[in-house]
Amino acid sequence: MKNNYLKYGIIFCILVFAIFSAVTVFYTKSNIDEFNDEVYREIIEINNTFIFHFEDDSTELFERDLINVWEHYFRSEYTNGSGFYSSATDLKNGNVIIDSTNYTSSLAQTVPDLDSKARNMIDEQINEGFSSDKPVNIHSHDDGIFNTTVMSITDINDNDYLLSYGAVFNPFQSVIRLKAGAYIAGLTAFIVIEAAVLISFMMLYRNQKNYELRNQKLTRGIAHELKTPLAVTKATVENWDYLDDNMRREHSKNIISEVGHMSEMVDRLLEVSQISGGNVKINPEAVDLLKLTRNTKERNSELLRERNIRFTITGDENSYPVYADPDMMNIVIGNFVSNAIKYCDREITADFERTGKKITFSITNDGAVIGKKDLDKIWDIFYTTDKARTNRMSNSGVGLSLVKSILDAHKAKYGCTSGAGGTTFRFTMDRFEPSK
Repeated sequence: MKNNYLKYGIIFCILVFAIFSAVTVFYTKSNIDEFNDEVYREIIEINNTFIFHFEDDSTELFERDLINVWEHYFRSEYTNGSGFYSSATDLKNGNVIIDSTNYTSSLAQTVPDLDSKARNMIDEQINEGFSSDKPVNIHSHDDGIFNTTVMSITDINDNDYLLSYGAVFNPFQSVIRLKAGAYIAGLTAFIVIEAAVLISFMMLYRNQKNYELRNQKLTRGIAHELKTPLAVTKATVENWDYLDDNMRREHSKNIISEVGHMSEMVDRLLEVSQISGGNVKINPEAVDLLKLTRNTKERNSELLRERNIRFTITGDENSYPVYADPDMMNIVIGNFVSNAIKYCDREITADFERTGKKITFSITNDGAVIGKKDLDKIWDIFYTTDKARTNRMSNSGVGLSLVKSILDAHKAKYGCTSGAGGTTFRFTMDRFEPSK
């Protein structure tokens, strides 16, 4: 079973990873295409910026204008981290009047290796040679995922000068840098989803395991509870022919008692199943816990006198009404009282408390302390810490499980504490309001 959950968990994680990868690839490709369009637009824009000063005595102004164009180019967020090279060449003698080498190295905004690639790209194109009597107008745009180049070479001033711009980019790195926030958010979401998937499958496996263990425990409990009365009944029936009439009457009572015990246990199991499964309709109304406890005490008065147990009920004389199903609450109070009688030594105390719109019932007995390892298990079906102190009381281990199902159905808070002051069971429920 564990291998199946592991297999399905891995398959689901792979599916989530495949979807995340596909979305990431599509998102990255779209942004790379947008990036390539933007960098090409930047080159075209600076190429269209016209230079006014071309005379020999205005070289300083020419250089200033060209530097202004470069500065305009680097104002765009898309050009950061690129390679860039620009130059102005005198076509009459082939001399480079000015280039961007010193400018970009001082700017520290470009990548030196990419600057070199941009320069080589321009130099190779210029070295192919241009005729001074023919206009020059070259534009090149080569898109890629990891490498994009853009180049523009144009003659100016009646074909006296050659103005060039070249740029080399790594679109993938630039997009990761520009969209870092989105990628971090996406990766975080992916990790959270994958973790949620793994945790969900682990919880499913654990719940399934607990369910199987509970079923095994339930099966063992039923078998254990039925084994003794069935064995007694079987032995009696097998020896029936050897019994006289007086013994038959006595053994008939024993058989009826054992069958009654089995019937009672089956009825309790059915009640637990129905209430836990939500198959029993709850009919809430005003139920006075104080009155219910007094009635339960009265029903057990003979047993209390027989065992010399003092049962004290504290609280004022006013009623303590809760909004609950009366029949179910009768089962709850009955089980708590019978458990207290089973395990107490000499004294039982039932207490009531009003807190805002809540009422708390608690019952304490002075019997043996319940160990910490048992406190979390006492609500489990068929779980018992030890044998009851009287054979006149059932000890099937179904009672508290039934109580738990009823209190859960009423959305009550409940618990048990055990220590030097005794063992206390308590629950808190909504107080009955006439407006309900």
